[in-house]
Amino acid sequence: MIQGGLSGVGRYVIALAGALVERGIDLHVAGLEADRRHFPRIGESNWVTIPDSASSGLKNLIWHQLKLPGILKKGGYDLVHIPSYRRMIIRSPVPQIATIHDCAPFVLAHKYDFFRGLFGRRLVPWMARRMDRVIAVSQTTAADIEKYLRVDSGRVQVVHNGIDHRHFKPAEAVALEAFRLRHHLDKPYLVYIARFEHPAKNHVRLIQAFSQWRKETGWDWQLVLGGAPWHGSEVIDAAIERSPVRDEIRLPGFIDDAELPLWYAASKALVFPSLMEGFGFPVIEAQACGALVLTSDSTSLKEVRGPASLCSDPMSEASMAEALKSLSGLSEAERAERIATGLEWASQFSWEHAAEAMETHYREVLHG
Repeated sequence: MIQGGLSGVGRYVIALAGALVERGIDLHVAGLEADRRHFPRIGESNWVTIPDSASSGLKNLIWHQLKLPGILKKGGYDLVHIPSYRRMIIRSPVPQIATIHDCAPFVLAHKYDFFRGLFGRRLVPWMARRMDRVIAVSQTTAADIEKYLRVDSGRVQVVHNGIDHRHFKPAEAVALEAFRLRHHLDKPYLVYIARFEHPAKNHVRLIQAFSQWRKETGWDWQLVLGGAPWHGSEVIDAAIERSPVRDEIRLPGFIDDAELPLWYAASKALVFPSLMEGFGFPVIEAQACGALVLTSDSTSLKEVRGPASLCSDPMSEASMAEALKSLSGLSEAERAERIATGLEWASQFSWEHAAEAMETHYREVLHG
C-alpha cells in the first residue's frame, strides 16, 4: 500500500512509521523493494520484502492472506497493523489493528470498478468486524465504519492524520518569488492538488464554476490543477478542452512533494471541492503553509477544514462560483486574519501526536 509515497495511504504509512520509530517502537515494515528507500530508519533486519511477483492488486491481496500470516507467526510478532482495509488479514495469528481511511465504496457508488466495489461492499464489512481494533482517520470515517461496516463502536477509535510541520510551513518572500519565476506564474492563481479522478475529485464542476466566476467578476486569475491521471481522467481532460477559459487552466502534472509547500504558499488559495474524503491532507497542508482554503462542506472536510476555511456545496457549480466571489472579495485584513487562524488550526495535526495515540492503542490491544 506504500505506492512510492504517491497516494494518501502511502504517505500515511511512511510518515506514521517514522514517528513510531522515533517513539522507540520496534517496528518492522512489509513492502516492495522499490519502496524501501522511503524508510531510512528501518534497518535491514526490520524490513519484510514483498516479492515483485506480488506487486499487482490481486496477487498482492493474495500474498497478504496466504503469506503474511506465516511470516507473523514465524517471526514472533506481537501485533500487526494493516494500514488500509484492502489488505486486512482474514486469519491473523497475532492481534490485528487496521486503519480505515474512508468508506468510499458505500458513499460513492461509481468510484471503483465492479469488482473493487463488490470487494469493498461485500467482503470488507465482514473482515473489518474481525479486527481487534479499527482506527479511523476522522470522526466522519468512524461514523461511516459503524454505519456501513457495522463494526461495534467500542472497537472503533479515531486517530487524526498529521502533517510534517518541518516541511509544510510558510515560505520566505525570496523563495516564493524564485518559485513564481521558475514556473512562469505571472498571474494570481488558485490551486487544486488531487489526482485526476472523475467523478470523486469533482474537477469538472470546479472548472465550470471557475469559468462562471471569471465571466461574472472579470478577475484575471488562473486555475492550477496539479495531479497525475487516474480513473476517469479523460472526462476531466475533455472538460478542460471545452472550457471557455481553458487558456487560464494550467496543468503541471504530478507535483513533487519537495515543491508542494511552495505551490500552496504562492497561491491565492487552495480550492478543494472533492466529493468524498476520509481526511483530506491538502486542506491542512495548505493552511500550515499560510494559504487560504476553499473546500467542500461535506464528508470529513466539514470536520478537518477548521474555522478559517471557506466552503461550498460540492454538487453545485453556482455554490462554488459564489464561494469564489467571497474568496476573491476578501480584504487584505480579512485574508490575514483567516491565514493566522488557519496556521493555528493546522498546528494541532502532527505525526508525533498520531504516533503517540497509536502506541496507546497498540498497548491496549496487547494488554487490555
